[in-house]
Amino acid sequence: MRNNLIVLGIDAASAVLLRRWTTEGKLPAFQRLMQQGTSGWVSGVKGFYIGSTWPSFYTGLNPANHGFYRIEQIESASYRFFRPLESSNGIGGIPFWKQASDAGRRVVVLDVPLSQLDPDLNGMQLVEWGGHDSVFGFRASPAALVDEIQSGVGAYPLPSTCDGRRKNAGDFEQFVAGLEAAVDKKLELTLKLLERETWNLFVQVFTEAHCAGHQCWHIHDATHPSHDPHVRAVVGDPLERVYRAIDRAVGAIAERAGNSRILVVSAHGMGAFRGADFLLPEILYRLGVTARPSNRTPQGRTAAHRVAGTLRTTWRKLPRVARESLRPLRTRLVAGFPGISLGSRLPADVTRSQCFPVPNGSAVSGIRLNLAGREPHGVLQPGRESDAFCEQLAQDLSEIIDERTGKPLVANVERTDALYRGKRQDALPDLLVEWDDTVATGTFVHAGGRGAMVRATSEKIGLVEGTNKYGRTGEHVSTGMFICAGPGIRAGARKEPVSVMDMHPSICKLLDLPLPNVDGEVIPELAHDASGDFSSPTT
Repeated sequence: MRNNLIVLGIDAASAVLLRRWTTEGKLPAFQRLMQQGTSGWVSGVKGFYIGSTWPSFYTGLNPANHGFYRIEQIESASYRFFRPLESSNGIGGIPFWKQASDAGRRVVVLDVPLSQLDPDLNGMQLVEWGGHDSVFGFRASPAALVDEIQSGVGAYPLPSTCDGRRKNAGDFEQFVAGLEAAVDKKLELTLKLLERETWNLFVQVFTEAHCAGHQCWHIHDATHPSHDPHVRAVVGDPLERVYRAIDRAVGAIAERAGNSRILVVSAHGMGAFRGADFLLPEILYRLGVTARPSNRTPQGRTAAHRVAGTLRTTWRKLPRVARESLRPLRTRLVAGFPGISLGSRLPADVTRSQCFPVPNGSAVSGIRLNLAGREPHGVLQPGRESDAFCEQLAQDLSEIIDERTGKPLVANVERTDALYRGKRQDALPDLLVEWDDTVATGTFVHAGGRGAMVRATSEKIGLVEGTNKYGRTGEHVSTGMFICAGPGIRAGARKEPVSVMDMHPSICKLLDLPLPNVDGEVIPELAHDASGDFSSPTT
């Protein structure tokens, strides 16, 4: 069958750095592909470019249609958190590999972040053999692949989370060397499966760039407040090292690709850590729109909640192997306690709150309205009352000043329904609070355990202050990039960015599949149209 396609994802790599180092010749495989094919910038999903990126990539849908933005989300008609990936209907839409499989194509899908295992796929699929976010643990279809890979290639050489306190150059050198080794191990697995038979669609994601960006941005960036020249002298540039390892792997895969087309995608990017999400609950308390949690409320610190807190702490300390074996028991335990989650918990008395913060990300926070008729204890009436409330809250947030810079603490407040419409709209936060990009960049967690103080002030809230103690110095940005090369792909570059949602229908087009009914559109250059110039991204 013709039109074979290899899709290689690079999770959360800085598109700006990829482009710069490609131009400088430091990433020769990328450079060859870019010269041979077409390339361009990728725009992530606004407001949800952390958790919704990969589901929007593989379904072609906006977040209001696929309904996923975070591993743990508020369950509909409740205040309970649940894990959509562990639910049979947790993510809406059809992955492009499922569409290819249903059309009779032979497919392989390896470690696509935030994806569910499909036991009926016409081919093979691995989830969480090696990745950044772990929900299920390592699973495969057919199931026998788990033992085959463990005995052949072996286990992924890194733990399921890359977070950790690294205090000196030796710690970081060990960490970066481990990421390089993980790329090599993933390449070994990829080549073994790639050569197993002739595949029509082969999908694989290098997640190592994700960890490198979160943990090592301050070593890469000499302007970062946590930058230590001694660590940089010993380790070098961790991002460049990991990106070079991925480039070598991409080059090796390209050599084995034959006449297959290759699509390389960095679906979202990385930059310096920013945001003041840790201040949002107190800000909303001071504005009088969120009530502080009480022991008398469903979100209070009941005995069950205290047990859940202990279990959360214990779970995080377990080694990866233990987590995977105990995960089914954990799922049953959570299901047995309505209103209790082993992950997230609402910092609000929901019986007296007009709204409450919900986790979304550090750079863009989420707020959910406590709507009558939707939430069990809803107090805001939908329509005119909730509209007026949102307008006033946005105004109050815009008046808050970052005392350190004298600039507004909040860059923008947007209603989600003004950005996206879809049948799973209610799964998302109602308001998105985008923090100014200079807020909380001064984290010092890697230098003696100190943190950056953020002092926020306005007439209504007085002075609210807190310390950013988050252990990551890199955070996501919405800009990514893509390169596509191979038979029928013209050499050139786009001036305007494409949407991450455009990847799904474009992949279907490259495979000669029927075009799906999705929110994305086929990228013209991948449909043999003209192309323009590659210029700097605007986001």
